[in-house]
Amino acid sequence: MTGFPVKHTSSTLALSNTALVDAVVVVRLVVVVVVGNAP
Repeated sequence: MTGFPVKHTSSTLALSNTALVDAVVVVRLVVVVVVGNAP
């Protein structure tokens, strides 16, 4: 990873932000399903 281009940092941040958003969406879906199935 030596000499890793600096310009790739922004796309890496964008990818991690997208992964974070996906994780939040999945968590919200799981919460909705669990609450919906709760007695």
